[in-house]
Amino acid sequence: MKILLVVKSKMMENLGVMYLSAVIKQAGHECRIADLKEVKSFWFPYREYDPDIVGFSVMTGDMPKFYGLKLWLTSQYCKTNKKPIFIVGGPDPTFFPQGYGWADYVFKGEAEQQIVDLFFHSGGPWCPYHDIDSLPWPDRKDFPNFKVRDFITSRGCPYRCRYCYNAKWSDMFPEQKGVRTRAASNVVAEIEAVNPEYVFFQDSCFGVSMRWMRDFASQYASKVHIPYQCNLRPEQVKPAMVKLLKLSNCVAVRMALESASNRLRSMVGRGNINLTAVRYACELLRKAKIKLMLQNIIGLPTSTIEDDLFTLETNIAYAPTYAWVSIYQPYPGTELGDQCKAEGQYKGDYSDITDSFFETSHLDFSDIHREQLEILQKIFALCVDKKYMPEIKELTYKNLPALIHKIMRKDGDRKLYLGVL
Repeated sequence: MKILLVVKSKMMENLGVMYLSAVIKQAGHECRIADLKEVKSFWFPYREYDPDIVGFSVMTGDMPKFYGLKLWLTSQYCKTNKKPIFIVGGPDPTFFPQGYGWADYVFKGEAEQQIVDLFFHSGGPWCPYHDIDSLPWPDRKDFPNFKVRDFITSRGCPYRCRYCYNAKWSDMFPEQKGVRTRAASNVVAEIEAVNPEYVFFQDSCFGVSMRWMRDFASQYASKVHIPYQCNLRPEQVKPAMVKLLKLSNCVAVRMALESASNRLRSMVGRGNINLTAVRYACELLRKAKIKLMLQNIIGLPTSTIEDDLFTLETNIAYAPTYAWVSIYQPYPGTELGDQCKAEGQYKGDYSDITDSFFETSHLDFSDIHREQLEILQKIFALCVDKKYMPEIKELTYKNLPALIHKIMRKDGDRKLYLGVL
């Protein structure tokens, strides 16, 4: 059989479909990965490939795009009297399968075993995947020439942040609750085989087990030592962890503050993290010369612009390499998103929720507050940059619009630091 897997974009590696492609090929079948633009703009090579199954990997906010592609593909196949099987998977179909009646099959949760059991048991060798170490490594054939390669050492997250789907995932799939970790030797062997210039570990929370981290750091340092970046929680960043990060050549960390407001951090499920711990983590990483992206959310439910300016001031004090900020989105099915809907803080029908959390707020804020959030999101990183310290002294919630124009006039062509490296 021939399978075509479609993702929204191939600007970066998509590990989910890459793992699926690997198990499909291991079962003896063909697979290709394309993005929405490739399929619509360059349909001929895929029509010539003539897939028997077309699969879509869908994130929240992207369903209309994939539904439109399904209709377009169906119209193309009408000319040849062939109808491929359409399957969907990913976060949105997992949590909201009722919106995918137009697909032939909906896969919920991790799909490697599901797709092999459903389609390929009789067509090739059956591959039971007892744990994540038994999975074949991601198929990178359709993502060539990437200097930065993505890897994952674990699946799952031990936390239940209220803006995230992890809590609902854990309730839906109790057998996958918590963190399932690959053997350090398996991870290191994969990286040796790929041999990238730079490694980005996509784990929700890297190195949760210090025992695993010690094993990993020792093997990684001796066998590959390729510079890497990872995601950590502030409470993980202790001297022993930083020592292992340095030993294994970690050069950058992404770490979430979310909000400097104790009230708002408690509301999103991070009340156990205090500002002292975050400041300490920032100082440890800075002393170790490990770059830091500090991640923040503005526009949280019940927040004021003063709350968000306090978060900005805190970032300035903590001096991360880069201050990343998003605008809160009330994603349906998350604890906080459902609370916003129930309490009238979000009055929409979710059709306005897109795949972007940088553009605007959809909560029931005033037009002025919404405009302030949009502007603050744009200038947040600029203000944290020491170059703009003189301007930050002028910053109040009343003069945000004027301030952004002043900053942009001062350095209008500046390339924003969109990542740590």
